[in-house]
Amino acid sequence: MSNSKNYPWHRQILAHVHQQLMDRSLPHALLFRLRPGYDDRALGQQIVRTILCDTQNGCQRCKHCLLVEEGTHPNMLSLNAVADKVGINDVRLLEGNMWQTSMFDKPKVAFINGLDLLSIGAQNALLKTLEEPPKDAFFVLSVTNLSRVLPTIMSRVQRLKHAKVEQSALLHWLQNQLDSAMTEAEIAGAAKLVDFAPLRALELLRSPELVQSLSQEKAQFAHFLSGKCTAIQLSERLDKAAIHEQLRRFCRYTEHTIDFLFEKTIDKNSELANKKADNGAGNSVQYATWNGISMRALYRLHDTLLALLRLADTNVNMPLQFITRLTDWQNEQRN
Repeated sequence: MSNSKNYPWHRQILAHVHQQLMDRSLPHALLFRLRPGYDDRALGQQIVRTILCDTQNGCQRCKHCLLVEEGTHPNMLSLNAVADKVGINDVRLLEGNMWQTSMFDKPKVAFINGLDLLSIGAQNALLKTLEEPPKDAFFVLSVTNLSRVLPTIMSRVQRLKHAKVEQSALLHWLQNQLDSAMTEAEIAGAAKLVDFAPLRALELLRSPELVQSLSQEKAQFAHFLSGKCTAIQLSERLDKAAIHEQLRRFCRYTEHTIDFLFEKTIDKNSELANKKADNGAGNSVQYATWNGISMRALYRLHDTLLALLRLADTNVNMPLQFITRLTDWQNEQRN
């Protein structure tokens, strides 16, 4: 089991859970979102450890922390829908165990990883217990897509929101994980390719070949935006096994360009406002462009990429859809 206390991006939620335990105000059901590259499953495991710990702080020294670490604590129940197929019978079995007498004068704690991957029937089965939970029982729930969770379940849980971690703290953590003497600037350059998702950045930093590949991908996408590369050429980099992650990266590259243009627009119109302040003339917003591409066009591209991401879960011919839709977008820019 991963030690989430070593992750600076989990500490605020863990401190919040600890404080609620101290105040005896912890609700019976907690829910948080899983983020790629953050090992957020470890957060759920650490919350379980915190609830069962003698110090209620996940000390990792008491017998309860050690039993949780070994995965043998009798009061700890878990379902991992991200890794395994979990059906309605599995949920009912877990619920039945939650009603059984607990040991060590400690609460029962269930961790369901990937709640949104359960069927509607399985979620409805869980809902009945969330509506009338057993005494001294807690549910820790993680999700990837909140829109796939029943609204009635969402109304019965406390949602734990991830705190924004300072970039300097993440870079410091990454530097401590590496054996090499890389500078902070070098680490930041690689981490930026994966939006500073720490575990993805760590994987990159341990694989110079992967850094080079992603750098080339980002450069090729920039060439696609500026019309120097066709959708067919861009599609040659598609990997069927990693299509979801590639499309998410293309979305992020587009978002970064939109953010760049937005900041440029603000600066440009601020200068215009200063020039026109003396004569009182009106100052209409003048939007910046990047290589002739407008923010409106970039938003259309972003919508197209999101539509392709949704299609990736179906049986369609993804390379064909990718080429067709992105070629249409490029043609719109020329007309």
